[in-house]
Amino acid sequence: YMQKVDGGDWIQLTKSLDRTDYHLLWSPDGKKILFGNKNFALFYVDVNSKQLHKFAESNQLKNDEFYWEISDYTWSPDSKWIAYSFVHYNKNSVIYLYNLDQNKSYAITDDFFDNINPTFDADGKYLYYISSRNFDLQMDFYEDNHVEATPQQIMAVQLQAGLKPPFEDAVMKDEPKASNAFPIDLDGIESRTYPLPVPPGNYFYLKAGNGKVAWCSVPKFTEDEYEEIFRPKGRTKWDLHIFDMNDKKEIVLDNKIKNYSTSINGEYLLIEKNNDIYATSFDMAYKTKSMGNTVDLEKMTYTVDPQKEWLQIFNDAWRWYRDFFFDPNMFGLNWKAIGERYRAYIPYITSREQLNWVMQQMVGELSVSHTYIYGGDDGIKQATDSKVYTGWLGADLTADKTNGYYKFEKIYGPTEYNLDLQSPLSRPDIDIKPGDYLIAINGHQLKAPEDYFKYLQVTEGQKVSVTVNNKPNQDGSKTYEVELIRNSPRLRYFNWLTNNINKVLKESNGELGYMHINAMDAGGIGEFDKFWRAFRYKKGIIIDMRRNSGGWTEYFLIDKLEREMVAHNVLPNMVPFRYPGSTSTGKYVVISNEYNGSDGEAFMEDFKARKLGTTVGVPSWGGLTGIVNGQTTIDNGHVEQSNNGFYGKEDKWWIENHGADPDIYIDNDPASVMAGKDTQLETAIKTALKQIKENPYTFPKRPPYPVKTH
Repeated sequence: YMQKVDGGDWIQLTKSLDRTDYHLLWSPDGKKILFGNKNFALFYVDVNSKQLHKFAESNQLKNDEFYWEISDYTWSPDSKWIAYSFVHYNKNSVIYLYNLDQNKSYAITDDFFDNINPTFDADGKYLYYISSRNFDLQMDFYEDNHVEATPQQIMAVQLQAGLKPPFEDAVMKDEPKASNAFPIDLDGIESRTYPLPVPPGNYFYLKAGNGKVAWCSVPKFTEDEYEEIFRPKGRTKWDLHIFDMNDKKEIVLDNKIKNYSTSINGEYLLIEKNNDIYATSFDMAYKTKSMGNTVDLEKMTYTVDPQKEWLQIFNDAWRWYRDFFFDPNMFGLNWKAIGERYRAYIPYITSREQLNWVMQQMVGELSVSHTYIYGGDDGIKQATDSKVYTGWLGADLTADKTNGYYKFEKIYGPTEYNLDLQSPLSRPDIDIKPGDYLIAINGHQLKAPEDYFKYLQVTEGQKVSVTVNNKPNQDGSKTYEVELIRNSPRLRYFNWLTNNINKVLKESNGELGYMHINAMDAGGIGEFDKFWRAFRYKKGIIIDMRRNSGGWTEYFLIDKLEREMVAHNVLPNMVPFRYPGSTSTGKYVVISNEYNGSDGEAFMEDFKARKLGTTVGVPSWGGLTGIVNGQTTIDNGHVEQSNNGFYGKEDKWWIENHGADPDIYIDNDPASVMAGKDTQLETAIKTALKQIKENPYTFPKRPPYPVKTH
């Protein structure tokens, strides 16, 4: 549909579209609209004739974890060409040029490198794109990893043939001049592609102006950027670069930005930073390195009819599930009838929270995991002015029934494996031990059942006085001024982790190592690597996946676990080195429970499929139908659709509604847990030790050295 900016009737432009569409883009001449849909089909519609043209389609997705939509396309300045990228089978993207008059696409790159973000210079001389072609590596200190730390380069394609390369000196006195028209000479265009003379980096969001090209960067690629390849997610963290093709010079704006866009003619920039928008021109931004003038948004308001908006949000969510759910047949359910049944609730709801509940019930009919629906405009909330919060002492206290005082049962603090932990009471200049008594807080003497937490209400940086004694009275007590912590989960978790490591080391006489992996993300990989470095040469490793919250990185762990030693490297008078060095010959035992979810469960199936060891515990959570492209509702709510399911070599769907089954079934029953036992961990230790005894790893002894006598 189309409507004039100042209002009026809506004009319908298309009638045949039947699935989610993306990223409408007006042509510079104002006569056509370019867009894509969820099937990776590309269209343009002629506004005057209302003719819809589909000119390209692909079913290759860039990856199966982070983004789905196709939005990587742009118009030429004369509105006669469209540049776009499509993913090929090797997951590298190829840049194409589509000619509207000829109704034909031409590839101007191949799929050897990954190429995205095509954008035309407004003066018609160049097409730019981002190409991941820098393979200067950053090596790992531990000698078993590497990363392409700055993979992207900015490429410029000279559209007209026979001209001087843009970054070279002239070889003739009278060099040919570029035409003022907009010809694209396709013959030999691949050979007229040049990298901009700027260092490679982590580059995003390429956009061109008149003789200038801009892009964003971050100094280091992190897990966050995977979901931001085509769209920033809202943080002010990007450096904005501008390169002038005439000056052959690059500048970086003085301030970080959140996002930016260009005018249709490539002359002006709108730049977002935090909650503000700035307006400037390409030329002024390049000259001043500044964002320009703040746009006044104070008088911008809009009126919402909640019932109509809620109905739109509901219909959008229903359609997103219809379009993106991994089974096109919706598990055989009548999705239209289900939508009609729950749509009938909409006139009776009175809050955005109730709308989320209705949509959650609707998608719950599918009985599948990762159907997350949350957020949205809940209306104006009254922000609290209070800076007060309840602090924590970082200790467990119980009431002594004989005298009424609270007694310190356990004091949490740094462990030998996590010395960076901060705790109020765990310091060498504070003499408090388990069994000591809490006598008073801020001079107020305490006895049960009075709740001591009411005296721990503090503001940031505020200290409290804590009076303690090794006997239940004031005589000889000591008082300390301490700064409380906001919560204690990290202290408690790392105490539990340390106890498990030491338990495994002790009960195996140092033959087994232990690791716990909280999640399959960057942090989880870091934890794995830490334990791997410490324990890979043990005779076995217990890998604890209980309470793993999922993610996507399980195969990073598998990559190291499945490495095999194939030789010894012998040096004189030295213990032989394993080859390769970062390998384990130990027995692996994985522990899992009902709180191990999603990619933690995929780890279990991957581990079992490769026959890497034994699994112990109970079936896992049972949710592996994953999510790729969460959708944002009109009021900034969020709707995730379960759109990718896994099946294995055994020709069965993995995990969903069942979980990953362990080889050895053992549960931590409530009585054992309350008694301080961990039956699953104890079983894992016994299993590993039994395997070591019954099937020890062996490798041939060193053969005799060669004898070379004459």
